[in-house]
Amino acid sequence: MSNESTQECSAECRAALRRLESYLDGELGDLTEVRLREHLDDCAPCTDRVGFEGHLRTLVRQGCFDEAPPALRDRIRTHLDELTTS
Repeated sequence: MSNESTQECSAECRAALRRLESYLDGELGDLTEVRLREHLDDCAPCTDRVGFEGHLRTLVRQGCFDEAPPALRDRIRTHLDELTTS
């Protein structure tokens, strides 16, 4: 691989990784998602990163069994109510 193609890949990788969270959350527009998927089809390191991040999210979701204390939930609910009525 030439230096030029490595530099292009690096720029594309940086752009892809900036959108990674939105991609995993399903929050990208159709065109952006298509472009990101095209990059992932051609870039094993970025594909590996997506796989890692997705797996990490699954582990965190499975490991989070604690509920917020009722007092904290009440404070959050009150704060949200204040924000919506302001």
